Amino acid sequence: MQTAVPGAIVVDARTGRIEGANILERTALVAMRATLAILIPFDNFGFSYIARTLRAVLPSKKRVIFRLDDDSLMQVRYGDPYWSTLVSPNYGYEPSIQALLADSRDVAYGFIDGGANHGYWSILVSGQAAGSKPCVAIEAASDTFRLLDENSRLNGRRFTALDRAIGATSGERVRIYGAKHEARSAIAPSADAVPILDVDTITVDDVAAMPEFAGVEKFVVKLDVEGVEIPAFSGASRLLETDTAFVYEEHGSDRTHQVTRHVLEILKLRVFWMGEGTAKEIASIDELDRIKVFRRTGYDMVASRSPFWIGRFERFVAGRAERGPH
Repeated sequence: MQTAVPGAIVVDARTGRIEGANILERTALVAMRATLAILIPFDNFGFSYIARTLRAVLPSKKRVIFRLDDDSLMQVRYGDPYWSTLVSPNYGYEPSIQALLADSRDVAYGFIDGGANHGYWSILVSGQAAGSKPCVAIEAASDTFRLLDENSRLNGRRFTALDRAIGATSGERVRIYGAKHEARSAIAPSADAVPILDVDTITVDDVAAMPEFAGVEKFVVKLDVEGVEIPAFSGASRLLETDTAFVYEEHGSDRTHQVTRHVLEILKLRVFWMGEGTAKEIASIDELDRIKVFRRTGYDMVASRSPFWIGRFERFVAGRAERGPH
């Protein structure tokens, strides 16, 4: 893949190398990187404010493209308060998902990216390093979807982008709320909240039935759907009975652990946490009290009732225990 992209700032997310930036743009990116070096141990608290300030003080009309891997590019807006964390070389974005996908490279699976945002995981999973898996990325917000679709084009259309909201049934019209692209939801945050757009729903089962997954027998389903996880599971009744691994988010602010409670007690799935440097099976809801340290953070859990996937998760946990935390 080419090194330079005309009219864009290119940042290698692995090495931190910056190309195509003028002195002001480079100053802003380096300042973000220096800020992250201080804030990462504190769950990046305050970084979004710093990113927005630098974008205002040192503005640019250029797009920023992060090189995620040799054949994987992701475009974001300059100074994006969420994705600009990738200016820090080898930033540990969602380490549980990273661990699962790295451990599953040898598996022939289809990837359903629910709540894909800009397509970070679909870009990587459809790339050569992850085994070029078939992927469908679903994003509800039309403005974010445009960037997702552009990232599909930027990577040779090797994954499909779908402008829908994951739901319990397909074909319903739902309202989407939220100003931040990384926190859009079909759940109104307050009684007086104003929706920003409407969109049709689609179930996970219906996504799995798309032609892109013809002949696929195993799946990894990522559900980053901001409060709609339980309805999303309701729309996955067929996949729940197959060789499917579900990755979902437990938000640090939910001290009742509602989603995992539903997954363990109602769906009867086994749940694993592949945290940074450690891994364990979640046998009791109470264990999440010790794991969910930061209230602003989402904690990714992996769940399945498939003997195939559970066997792999158990081996992964055992391997981490032998190596010890790192």
